[in-house]
Formats: sequence, structure tokens, C-alpha cells
Amino acid sequence: METRWATVDGVTLELPDDSTVSELRDALYKPDDAVLIAVTGDLVSVVHDEDRPLSELVAGCADTYYFYRPGEPDRNELLAATELEAALESGTGGRSDAETTFQRPGIDH
Repeated sequence: METRWATVDGVTLELPDDSTVSELRDALYKPDDAVLIAVTGDLVSVVHDEDRPLSELVAGCADTYYFYRPGEPDRNELLAATELEAALESGTGGRSDAETTFQRPGIDH
């Protein structure tokens, strides 16, 4: 099994390439309602399919991840973005129903 380094909620960790949101949430003791947000260059992905390996998604290429809970205080500009709120509400769009991908706010495209 391949592993790689990524930052999750500000901590750099070695993650298996084929890990799922559910596995990461359990391993990192995150609440059940926490949603995985992945940052890949100028893209942001909200993962909706918690049992699909991240390696099958755009989110699998991310080097930064956040677990986000609706209603929690904004920790940074990305987690305060209106695009994120829309992606969380819709649960679909972007590349597939497994994730919603949008351009990272605040980056000149």
C-alpha cells in the first residue's frame, strides 16, 4: 500500500493512498458529521462519498485536508467561502456525485 504525506487540520501526517473519508475520520477521532474538504492547488473538493477511496477522486491528489463541521467558527478564508457553503448544501456537482469540486476562492484564475 502506497502512502504519502498530507496536512490534515494543520498536522502533517502520512496517509495511505487508498484511505476513505470514513477511515480518516475514525483514525483521527473526528465527529461523525465532519465533512472532508480537500485542497489541490487551485481546486477545492468536498467529498460526499465517504466509502470511496480518495485515490479515485480529485480529493485524492490533495496535499491539504480539513474536516469541517457545519456551524463551527471559520478557521480560515477557505472554510468561510460561500462556494463551500453551496457545495455542502447541494451535495452534488463538479466532477461526480462522489465529490463537488470548485475553483479555490481568492486565487486569480
